[in-house]
Amino acid sequence: MTYRGEMTEPLGARIRRLRTDRGWTQRELAEPGYDRGFLAKVETGSRPPSEEMLAYLAGRLGLSVDDLRFGRPPGVADELRAALDEGYRDLEQGRVALAEERFATAGRQAAGYRLDDVECYARFCAAEVKWQLFDVEGAQKELEHASELAAAAPPWLRAMIVHRWSGCRYLSGDAGAAIARVESALTSPDLDPDAELCLLSALIHPLMEMGGLHRAQRAALDGVRLARAASRPDFVARFHRQASQVWQATGQSERAEQDLIEACRLFASVGFDRDAARCRWARGYLLRRLGRLDEAREELTSARDQLAAIGAEEGVAGATLELAEVRLRQGAPAEAASLVSEVWPLLARDVESLGEATGLLGQVAQSRGDLPEATRLLREAAEIQTRASLHGAAVSTSLRLGDVLRQRGHLDEAIKAYQRGLDSAAGTDT
Repeated sequence: MTYRGEMTEPLGARIRRLRTDRGWTQRELAEPGYDRGFLAKVETGSRPPSEEMLAYLAGRLGLSVDDLRFGRPPGVADELRAALDEGYRDLEQGRVALAEERFATAGRQAAGYRLDDVECYARFCAAEVKWQLFDVEGAQKELEHASELAAAAPPWLRAMIVHRWSGCRYLSGDAGAAIARVESALTSPDLDPDAELCLLSALIHPLMEMGGLHRAQRAALDGVRLARAASRPDFVARFHRQASQVWQATGQSERAEQDLIEACRLFASVGFDRDAARCRWARGYLLRRLGRLDEAREELTSARDQLAAIGAEEGVAGATLELAEVRLRQGAPAEAASLVSEVWPLLARDVESLGEATGLLGQVAQSRGDLPEATRLLREAAEIQTRASLHGAAVSTSLRLGDVLRQRGHLDEAIKAYQRGLDSAAGTDT
């Protein structure tokens, strides 16, 4: 998408072109506010127009001042936003290279036309490419780049930038900073229902993993109210997916499953295949927790395969780890270890998954009777989870480590492991 005069046309030449396109003489454009001779100097570039004259000429030409100043064709902002929306759907459906090209082209044009809000959206979309490729550091850098123009962005986009930035910090092991940034954004006076719902959705998972169930529950209940007023189906879907974790933790399994089914439906309705597959991953996790292992295996296998086809590496890693957990519980430890090995190169990018995978390998070693190896791996997993303030996971791992040490007859060390689990539990508000 290119336009005549785009970005490089001098202001005077642009005014002359717009005048002649309309078939007007210099006098017809200039009068009654200015004389023909002054307009002639402006058009040749020998005299710059004042702000008052620029506003006058823009009004005569039927343009905004900035459209005239920056040479924006009519409707260009809407066209660029539509191109970015289409690129986002490309990304969600696995056409990563095409999406990246759309984002870069729209971003360059938005920068040339000084459309800060559109350029901010393009920068956010560039971060989404990094996110999809599980490049957490790269995504965070792109989000910080987008934040430079966030003042011009609509509330929903500012909220989504914070949402993803928070996700990057959480995956990097800094859950406290992730939560603090979202809670700070929630104090903004100009939030609309979509923006507030987006931010509440961002809070739920890190709060849950840090043991803040009561705070997560408050966020979920506030979100239920806001979802009725929100206008973006993808934001409502994202909230349902996150809120399902709270309903699971509070014993409302049926409600959790219905939320995940609704989230999947909403994402599919707007062509967001990546997020729909992530809902299937989340439902597989729920089914595993409910002991419906055959159903969980089917759902997780489908989610993993869909995410792999789309190129969503972060989702592939998470769904594969959950599938490995199911296979271990179904009595197939060798297959569970093999599944973990498949995604091991991805896990260093996500502290939560790294801790989960290390603990899972410890369980595999325990199932094989290799208690020294199980001890080593479970200790390593507990260290990872404790450093990242993942209190809930650290409790489970510490208790399992204590059991293994007790099996080995190391009672003093087992007591220390159990105490560590109690200390982690003390960090929760459950």
